[in-house]
Amino acid sequence: MYQLLFILLQQRAEAPVWERGVLGTLVFSAIGIVMALVAYKMIDLLIPGKLSHQIAEDKNLAVGVVAAAMILGICIIIAATIAS
Repeated sequence: MYQLLFILLQQRAEAPVWERGVLGTLVFSAIGIVMALVAYKMIDLLIPGKLSHQIAEDKNLAVGVVAAAMILGICIIIAATIAS
């Protein structure tokens, strides 16, 4: 039991917090999701009308497809930036 704890503590001391497996994944995932939401809100402000209103209430499929394509592109850019 003590040997396992010693091994875990040794690994923890070697790598910084942001470079460790699961914790790093969670941190960078949260950063990516927040950045994607901010980008969506910025696009929503730049485009005339409300995207959420057009998609949910007016059932405008074209606006939904365009919004999905924009979010997908933004997420690819964010993932590439975080990975580099």
